[in-house]
Amino acid sequence: MSREISPYLFAYGFLKRKYHGSHKTQTPNFGHRFVSVGKIPGSIYKVDVFPGVIYEESSDEVVHGEVFELISPEVALKILDRYENAKPLVHLNPDYERRLRPVLTEQGIVECWVYEYLRPINPATKIHSGTF
Repeated sequence: MSREISPYLFAYGFLKRKYHGSHKTQTPNFGHRFVSVGKIPGSIYKVDVFPGVIYEESSDEVVHGEVFELISPEVALKILDRYENAKPLVHLNPDYERRLRPVLTEQGIVECWVYEYLRPINPATKIHSGTF
């Protein structure tokens, strides 16, 4: 997929459907529709109360999540970058960076935005199931 702004998001933490509408996670409304479950190579860690993913293209381990199509990608990504404290919107001490990655879904490979954790992680907090 060769678009400047992909309309797809891979959610592996509080952006997953089960957290939508929760006052505890304060997940914002970002205008989307569920497409499929998916997975990426890499590892997921518990960072404070939320998860962080480290994408590793050659990893045998996978992170499980959900793929959403964003109704208005430009608007949704600004909302999500702010919620995730992520680059490219946030430049001062970001926690994540939004990057395009290939996600394996039930329909095949889809290029999706993934929020990858930028700060140091504690290996002891790895979530071995790959699911948060």
